[in-house]
Amino acid sequence: MKKVLKRILAVIVFAGIALGTVYYLNWLFRLKSVDGTYPAQMLYRQEENTIDVLCLGSSHTYSNINPAVLWDEYGMASYNLAGSNQPLWNTYYYFKEALKYQSPELVVLDVYRAVESLDYQDDARVAMNTFGLRYSEDWKEMLEVSLEDEDSYMDYLLRYPVYHNRYQELKKQDFFPYNGDYNRDNYKGFNLNCISTTYYEGFPDISGVTDVGIMTEKTEEYLVKIIELAKERDIPLLLVSAPYMGVLPEDKMIYNRVEEIAEEYGVRFVDFNEYYRQIGFNPATDFAESSHLNYYGSEKYTSFLGKYIKNRYDVTDRRGDEKYTSWEANSEFYRMHAANVDLMKTEDLEEYFEKLFQNKERYTICISTAGEYLGGGYNIRKLLGDYGMDVSEESLWVFRGGELVHTLPEEITADSFFYEDMGKSSLTVKSEILYSDMIEDYYPKTGIYIEGVGCDAANNGVNIIVYDNELQTIVDNVGLDAANEYSFLRY
Repeated sequence: MKKVLKRILAVIVFAGIALGTVYYLNWLFRLKSVDGTYPAQMLYRQEENTIDVLCLGSSHTYSNINPAVLWDEYGMASYNLAGSNQPLWNTYYYFKEALKYQSPELVVLDVYRAVESLDYQDDARVAMNTFGLRYSEDWKEMLEVSLEDEDSYMDYLLRYPVYHNRYQELKKQDFFPYNGDYNRDNYKGFNLNCISTTYYEGFPDISGVTDVGIMTEKTEEYLVKIIELAKERDIPLLLVSAPYMGVLPEDKMIYNRVEEIAEEYGVRFVDFNEYYRQIGFNPATDFAESSHLNYYGSEKYTSFLGKYIKNRYDVTDRRGDEKYTSWEANSEFYRMHAANVDLMKTEDLEEYFEKLFQNKERYTICISTAGEYLGGGYNIRKLLGDYGMDVSEESLWVFRGGELVHTLPEEITADSFFYEDMGKSSLTVKSEILYSDMIEDYYPKTGIYIEGVGCDAANNGVNIIVYDNELQTIVDNVGLDAANEYSFLRY
């Protein structure tokens, strides 16, 4: 009897280990893209019936509508439930799924993908725009309308066969909860990646396009389904097109068709491509590229959108309500992020140092001189000295939490090695004496590394690497080139 019990116990333990391994591998390999599955996965982490403004659509939603701005300026509790190039048939099922857990006071749908010309997308897009939602009959139905190849249905139904070989693509963040996202449960679906800037000299003009385009039958069908679902649930619906520099006359013709449908069903539609100047955009600074706003542009657009909503819809101001603390935490996250973006975009030397040390309590700041660091017609000694760095005595400084924690000693020894654990990352300062055949002498060499990233952009000048202790990310890695008036060099 004891042998039988031992065998049963062994089988149970083995089965538990096997199931645990399968569960872990599925968790590790599953798609977690911020431009697709992650916003859907995080929908389920939001407290039920707290999302008042549900924003649907494609990347034109998650890159352009900043929930932190809607919260700060209007007290709106919003969430971006969107995916890259998401067709309207996926958006319809995202909407249905959200309504199982949330009772929004307003739905905002960006209709950019009304320009969709195909009835099916490639397999990668299908996975990205479906795998974030939970299994349900609605999900199975969505899969059926999304897949062109019926033979692949079973693989997508099981999901794991689609991404089981992702081991070659795994990144560090795959091994962390929330995909390494510091914002965690406070996340509201805004994508941090659109912070680049493309310079444009002016705005496109589509005001003269009055012809009406033709949507594909499938796209128009699901646009109508979204409108009808909102009406069935008695939820106000606002259709928008976020502004983008690459808007074409053909796009505007499709938006004219959207406007016709909106009028037919008695919902509002606003093409914000006609409002560049009213929003206050600067074509030289506010666009990431032809299709998206950058961080600065998103703040302007969201503020304008929020005002439009406030003047026409009844959306509750939740500021001060303890149930909505995650929106306040999300807002604080973006305030910190906005300061980081602002620092990274600053290229005036004195202004840069002022902003850098304004946030010294939050930053780890590593500064070192390199080569012939004096020059450029600027008194770099004085600037560094104003912030507690004497270049006549030292050539390297590490500030953490506002305190100077490491400098380069006069005599470099094995003890010159400095290491600091910073949670998700680490700081290493390695100082050593090397011999040069060219000068036939020994010389000191210091390497500063955060997350394995070196701080050596300038061969002659000052190098700076900045790490955000709160957000646990590198903020900037810049060299000040002494030979070129301390111009900013970034990788």
